[in-house]
Amino acid sequence: MAGYQKFCYWMDQAVWMELSKVLKREAGEPIEETRIPCRSLRASQEIGVVFPSAWEGFCRRRTSWYRASGKAGKVLLVSNRALDLSRIETRIVITESDFRPDRFPDASELDQLVQSMIFQRRKPRLWDKIDPAERDVYQRWFERYGAEEPFDFENIFKRHSANHANFVDPRFFVTLKTSRVPYSIADSLHTCSSCLEFFDILGETWPLKYVVPCLGAVRFARLPRDLYFEIDTCKG
Repeated sequence: MAGYQKFCYWMDQAVWMELSKVLKREAGEPIEETRIPCRSLRASQEIGVVFPSAWEGFCRRRTSWYRASGKAGKVLLVSNRALDLSRIETRIVITESDFRPDRFPDASELDQLVQSMIFQRRKPRLWDKIDPAERDVYQRWFERYGAEEPFDFENIFKRHSANHANFVDPRFFVTLKTSRVPYSIADSLHTCSSCLEFFDILGETWPLKYVVPCLGAVRFARLPRDLYFEIDTCKG
């Protein structure tokens, strides 16, 4: 992953239609993603476009935050290099990082994160509606990636929720130049739908974040387990 970097741009579908022909001519034909958003983070993929339908695909429950956000209905462009898009005011730069937190929250701190009123108000209703088949998928992944603990989905799901809560209402963060920088509060094995933080759907209030890929991103985007990435949202 040496030198890994991605540049991400959100845009309305009308803007995408206007820019697509120019982009194809200047940057090449983007790979279209309509099912698994994080696949656009593959280092081998020069440029990709994530359509709204992708958030209704394989991770529909887990990515329901997209449909409840200000980015709902928008198109996401993900590139290995910066693009000259004068009409796009904001870009997200994803870079590998050597950040490591001092510690993860204990059980009582996980409860406090999940019980945050800000998190509870923002949480989409679909987030808690877990299909039994999804539990089976998690158990297979849990075993496949060498977990050394018994599979306990309720505990895992609490960590999933707490991790997102820490970007909605941060309790665990570092301070850089007086600004809060929230970070993933679990390893990849206990993290879910990290695409929400990678693409600034969650944590959009914070210009800088440190994010660990979830198991889905490890599998589908081929990102390394437990490595933190810096998410820098630049405006203007």
